[in-house]
Amino acid sequence: MSKKVCLLGDSLASGGAEKMIANLSKSIARKGYDVTIVIMQDDVAYDYEGRLYNFGQIKANYTLFSGFMALKNFFKTENFDIIFDHRIRNIWLKEFILSKFIFSNFKVVYCVHHFEIWMYFPQFSIPFLSKLTLVKNREFVSVSIVISQQIQSKLKLDSKVIYNYPELPKSFTEIDVDFEYIIAIGRLEVIKQFDILIDCYNASVLKENDIKLLIFGDGSKHDELQEQISRLELCSHIYLKGFATNVSDYLVNAKGLVMTSKSEGFPMVLIEAISLKTPVVSFNFASGPSEIISQNNNGILVKNQDKLEMITVLNKLVDNDFYSDLKKRLNNYDFPFKKENIIQQWIDIIEK
Repeated sequence: MSKKVCLLGDSLASGGAEKMIANLSKSIARKGYDVTIVIMQDDVAYDYEGRLYNFGQIKANYTLFSGFMALKNFFKTENFDIIFDHRIRNIWLKEFILSKFIFSNFKVVYCVHHFEIWMYFPQFSIPFLSKLTLVKNREFVSVSIVISQQIQSKLKLDSKVIYNYPELPKSFTEIDVDFEYIIAIGRLEVIKQFDILIDCYNASVLKENDIKLLIFGDGSKHDELQEQISRLELCSHIYLKGFATNVSDYLVNAKGLVMTSKSEGFPMVLIEAISLKTPVVSFNFASGPSEIISQNNNGILVKNQDKLEMITVLNKLVDNDFYSDLKKRLNNYDFPFKKENIIQQWIDIIEK
């Protein structure tokens, strides 16, 4: 009988962690495991495999207590062999209750997707309190070496590093653009710093060379970003495209992908772009880019938060000789984040 695996997440839309859950569900289901995805918010956009328990939809019809009991009864009935918890876990009381009254008898693998580990270990500055939110039969997975080092340094906990991997479409469809462009992808939130990207684009020579900027994603900063674009008179050069499930169709045709985030974990969009042979440009923030980008081989690392250097690098994208050499090296680049190798690491945890 195949082992029962639960993938627990906030949703199945918008973010890299959520996309990783969707990718993982397909990969391990195809290996013969009985997969159930449990999401806490009613938001589904990514393709997945296995059974879905949409607690976000269910709890809308319950009181707080009855919703808690419904969740408890679900996990008691299912009796999973292992739970991979990919949620953001930043509310101490909530996580304490979940660990003591719902997950206490399960093997739980706590997955950490961001350098800011307070998002996953509430009260991490007081390790004793933080660890009270964890079950006894536990393990930790970090998506980057830097995150693993953070967890060890702050909490004295060991974590296994398992990188994200891309799950790309087998074919691509025609897109609705007939011009050259660079692309940026992510939630329209403060941490992504799309306002900085817009300023850097405006100061670069890209617009003079009729190379547009497409930004994909939804979020609370949409109106502010649109106002900034209008104020800079860039409405014919920068387009907020919203969230799109077919973003790979745009990514594969882009001149480059640009990331100006303040911090991340192990950005899915960087490895997706590289796997599609699209060069990447990124600030060298604390976690992710330095483990993904091989300087001038698959992309360009920019000194962290250095806007002037980012503008200089964006200008290089219109240098035909430089860009041609970069594309040539990228086309010959041996992509290290191969799905088969990474899936085996997850299976090793399931089978251990």
